[in-house]
Amino acid sequence: MKEPKEFRFEHNHMAQFNGREILVRIVGIVVISILFPVISYNQLVSGSGIAGVILVSLARTTILWHGSMWIINFLVMRYSVFKQPLKLIGFQVVSLVTFVILVELGEIFVIERILNLPMSRIEKSNILTISVLVTFTISSIYASVSFFIQWKSNLQRAQALEKANMEARYETLRNQVNPHFLFNSLNTLLMLVGDNPVASRYVESVSEFMRYMLNSREKEAVLLRDELKMAREYVFIQQNRFGGKLTVDFEVGEAFYHFAIPPLALQMLIENALKHNVISREHPLQVKVYILDSDFLVVENNIQPKLEKEPSTGVGLENIRNRYLYLSGKEVIVKQEEGLFTVMLPLFEKQFSQGSSSDFPTTGHDPDSDRDRRIC
Repeated sequence: MKEPKEFRFEHNHMAQFNGREILVRIVGIVVISILFPVISYNQLVSGSGIAGVILVSLARTTILWHGSMWIINFLVMRYSVFKQPLKLIGFQVVSLVTFVILVELGEIFVIERILNLPMSRIEKSNILTISVLVTFTISSIYASVSFFIQWKSNLQRAQALEKANMEARYETLRNQVNPHFLFNSLNTLLMLVGDNPVASRYVESVSEFMRYMLNSREKEAVLLRDELKMAREYVFIQQNRFGGKLTVDFEVGEAFYHFAIPPLALQMLIENALKHNVISREHPLQVKVYILDSDFLVVENNIQPKLEKEPSTGVGLENIRNRYLYLSGKEVIVKQEEGLFTVMLPLFEKQFSQGSSSDFPTTGHDPDSDRDRRIC
């Protein structure tokens, strides 16, 4: 089984803790708040002062508990536990020690200046030492539990992705037609249509689209340049069906052609727009493909849902999400607002071996230009 190239912690991984953890946290804060003064102080505090000390201890423990968890989460998100372990541990140690010392100095100030309870140097030293030890113990437990929760989540995601890939390959094999027979048949069809330019153009577009599918089905990613070429072929095929009722505008400059994208992701999004929306003269469908902030490839269409929806498993969009997480660790953003359905695909770069980056013939063509009449 293929594992992810890098296990990652998600921003919301702490949410995976259940109600039992919340109970443990509350009980732990209360117990430590009560025991801490007894362990730290050499002399007992009597009278009304004990209530004030416990309240200060409760506030201090709550701040340390939640603050240290925030520090750990922030640093784990910033530095990879696999690629930068020493830097991660170093920053955690320095950050936690500094944080604990600042909080404890605040506690000592409140006890001495506000509660008017004198403290010896040994008591102050005990507070700092014990607080650091307790904080590091609890933080280590949380970090370990968080790591294994996210490791398990990534492993399950890798298994699900592998299963999806196997199912997709099986489906491809089950529906696969012998390519030589298929392209020979298209060649014959091209000769039969003769001098009909529209029919010839249509057959050639179908041929290029199917060639792209065959060439890219085993690839994890392709150049955005090639995906755009394929998408234009697909749009031409669909416009022969819908005519002026379908408009697709491509506004992607050549400066972004070197970025990578999962194969057929763009086509799947355009196909989703066609599948789920009414397309008529009164309600034309408008799809726009463009770059946003040099970070996202955006596919946007006006929303005009069909009264009778076609059966949908939602596999297409979920498949794209999973492939992006696997390839780049980036999230696909989906928005539906102001009558527009928008999908934002993060741009990422990938090394391609020389001579294998393009899924179109090296003598390629523009879908709107004249092309060789023979389909190879």
